[in-house]
Amino acid sequence: MKQCKKCRINVKTDEEICPICQNKLVGKSENVFPYIPTIKKKYSLFFKILLLVSIVASLICVAIDYMLNKYHFSVLVIFGFICLFIILKTTLTKRDSIFKTILWELVIFAILTISWDYFTGWHSWSLTYAIPILCMVGSVSMAILSIILHDYLDEELFYFICIALVGIIPLIFIFTNIITNKLPSLICSFLNIFCFFGLLIFKFKEVKEELKRRMHI
Repeated sequence: MKQCKKCRINVKTDEEICPICQNKLVGKSENVFPYIPTIKKKYSLFFKILLLVSIVASLICVAIDYMLNKYHFSVLVIFGFICLFIILKTTLTKRDSIFKTILWELVIFAILTISWDYFTGWHSWSLTYAIPILCMVGSVSMAILSIILHDYLDEELFYFICIALVGIIPLIFIFTNIITNKLPSLICSFLNIFCFFGLLIFKFKEVKEELKRRMHI
């Protein structure tokens, strides 16, 4: 707190001049507003650990890829981590509609990967690997954000359900045999089925009310 020697008063301010006599204040300034850490600062350790795990996992996949000299799944793993960080960064900076943002990001990424696959000769890698990985990234992002931003969860249940249902779409790829490797789609589908039923079990009342509100029942 600063002091004015002439007025003999203490002033909570960042200004250098006394508001009464206009003489110079002495002492240290004191911020009258409490310090509120941002989401980035509050969870900085979490994101640093997540970044470290992502780098280590990517390097392990690159090493395995190099030793096998046959598969190139490391590129897809790195792509998945990049998507994860993009989704987390975007949703944490734009918190007006968190899961809606994730849903739109997944749709945009999916369209881009399918278009890329189509214009490079269609090797079906977009359906075999990219789409399931994107859906899994969406589910993981959704789970992380629902823990970090749990106060906003009830407002976003509709998009939470939509993301879980979108993640089950790879089951269609399995049953129609349009993919070369069924494992990514299988893992993705089971992960999202787990999320969907977990949501129904733990948030059944909220889900019911949200569906009534959305469908005007």
